[in-house]
Amino acid sequence: MDIVFDPAKKDKACYIFGAGSFYGLLREPAEGDLIIAADGGIRYLEELDIRPDIVLGDFDSGDEAEARELAGRSSAELVKLNVIKDVSDSAAAMDIGRERGYRLFYFYGCTGGRLDHTLASIQDLAKLASEGCEAYLFDEEAAVTAIDSGSISFPGYERGFISVFSFTEKAEGVWEKGLKYELEDAELCSAFPLGLSNEFIGEKARISVRKGQLIIYFQIGR
Repeated sequence: MDIVFDPAKKDKACYIFGAGSFYGLLREPAEGDLIIAADGGIRYLEELDIRPDIVLGDFDSGDEAEARELAGRSSAELVKLNVIKDVSDSAAAMDIGRERGYRLFYFYGCTGGRLDHTLASIQDLAKLASEGCEAYLFDEEAAVTAIDSGSISFPGYERGFISVFSFTEKAEGVWEKGLKYELEDAELCSAFPLGLSNEFIGEKARISVRKGQLIIYFQIGR
């Protein structure tokens, strides 16, 4: 799959708000987007005055009574998950988005706090990439995405860093073009961070992989 990072794109998107750290929206939801509050993430939507379509969770990070009240006030669908489950709240939200036909995902409030939850969210990105979807996990001034035997292009950011990691044992045929340090038909492996800390230089940049998965961490709009 070949994608272009463009926060202004008008494709319908599934927004997932978790209870982690939140640094503001890169793009406001539009008509046709699906907005899911995963557990305590509903508080961010209240602050933004954005109506969720679904409030979901086991409510271990928030009070269930409050969630029910907020869901009722916004006429949102309430999905109660069992506390004993095999997936995170954000992963359950992601599955609902896929079931409803969405292929572009924005994760907010899914970093910070416990590192294991952030790692789980990165695994969610990899799963979506393997299903031919485009997904971004937003952190402070940066984002994480995944590509699977495909490519991603970026506008000509004047500065900012970008790091590329293999998420499979090997990632073959890796190209990095339009960056300070370029790669040509390289092989990355999951045991050595060869792609750590590259830089945008004002040119249109492109990362591609012929076979395997890449996790890409990059600064936004510098």
